[in-house]
Amino acid sequence: MHPPLESLSASGPDLSGRLILYVGGRHQHVSHLRRIVEAHNGAFVHHDGGVEQSLSKLSAQLERADAVLFPVGCVSHAAQDRVKSLCRRLDKPFRPLRSTGIAAIIAALDSVSARTASAI
Repeated sequence: MHPPLESLSASGPDLSGRLILYVGGRHQHVSHLRRIVEAHNGAFVHHDGGVEQSLSKLSAQLERADAVLFPVGCVSHAAQDRVKSLCRRLDKPFRPLRSTGIAAIIAALDSVSARTASAI
């Protein structure tokens, strides 16, 4: 059972409508991650990292995103390399995640929120 949205948004960053792209991960976690991002006033899009979706679609999604998160243990090296390369070229923040836990996601969102807020 997922925690109520009120407890998710009670602490953590305000993403101010920023679009967060999550690349890779486990399919069963996507809806929960979407809830976390949306609870922090963000928008969420997911790309599976090339399992079923093409990496060319990743490029289009990344161009629209304000920031990118990816769990290093649950995404291909090709997808990681593509994300890093495109983010550097487009000057977009990205955060490789060592864990898929809620604390790691919130910390990454906080970091992304602080970086993009200072860039405005």
